[in-house]
Amino acid sequence: MKRREQIEAAASERFNESEFRVPNMFCFIEGAEWADKNPSERWLTFKDKKPENGQYIILRIDNLKLDMASLEIIKFDPIVFPSDVNENVKWFPIPEF
Repeated sequence: MKRREQIEAAASERFNESEFRVPNMFCFIEGAEWADKNPSERWLTFKDKKPENGQYIILRIDNLKLDMASLEIIKFDPIVFPSDVNENVKWFPIPEF
């Protein structure tokens, strides 16, 4: 099955009993195709790259002992944020549309 057929099948299944089946399917298909053409970035460490001042990011702190992570949306401020951040702290840019 080709990618387009997979997307259409998923849209058809998801919106099978929807009142607005056609527009919902269209938006789902458009969104899936956009996501295929615009793959998201990976989680970045602060050693890889630092966010710009004032940039909104998702901050992820991995707790390796408990095998879990906490996520937080923040507006980055280099004055408030420590410069020596461990590898368990990662960030992801929030895309602007």
